[in-house]
Amino acid sequence: MRRFYVDAGTVQGRRATLGPELAWRLSRVLRLRPGEKLLLFDGSGKEWEVELVSISPKAVTATVLADHPSPPEPAVRLRLFAGLVKEPRFELVLEKATELGVAEIVPVVTRRSVVRPWKEGSAKQERWRRIVIEATEQCGRARPPELSSPVPLPEAVRLASGLRLLPWEGERERGIQEPLSRARGSVAEVSLLVGPEGGLEADEVELARQAGFQVVSLGRRVLRAETAALVAAALVLYELGEFSP
Repeated sequence: MRRFYVDAGTVQGRRATLGPELAWRLSRVLRLRPGEKLLLFDGSGKEWEVELVSISPKAVTATVLADHPSPPEPAVRLRLFAGLVKEPRFELVLEKATELGVAEIVPVVTRRSVVRPWKEGSAKQERWRRIVIEATEQCGRARPPELSSPVPLPEAVRLASGLRLLPWEGERERGIQEPLSRARGSVAEVSLLVGPEGGLEADEVELARQAGFQVVSLGRRVLRAETAALVAAALVLYELGEFSP
């Protein structure tokens, strides 16, 4: 059954009224009809099975048939501080990080970042928001990850909290599994910082290290920035037990 993210308050009692943005998707893109059933969720931890009553490009009404708890979110809150890369690679990071269970995504501007998002305006960030919402709908998560506005690296390392990890191609001794194995069962939050295309410069790595980041390796091969972000996120969640059935 298709799932759709809605604003809080969309479902009132046994009735749901959907606004123009979602109404357009349902009526013009998916071409749904009255009588069809779907799931609505608003990030509150509850989902509603509804039946469409009326549908137009401007508004949709539905009757609530049942409600039940949403699937649980990961117990470990993973914050991904992702160096900005060119589109569509950053969009891939947004989509797949959402599917993996990342709780917050913070785009980071570093010295080697080619993309300068403030030149693109709010339209770019609105597109990013739609990507994470649609990925949340598809993968069955209870809520979309928080998506912050882009921040420069010094602010990113200041915002980081919990266990702080920085995968870096210059590290040759300590793998990412080492600090994660020590933290298993005792850590509630992980901040993961991954550089952009071309990587972080040595003084940027040192800035992060001084802010409490542990510099780790992802192995012998040099990964693209978007690959490194997703591999590291998956390893963090796996090592901390979040991939168990």
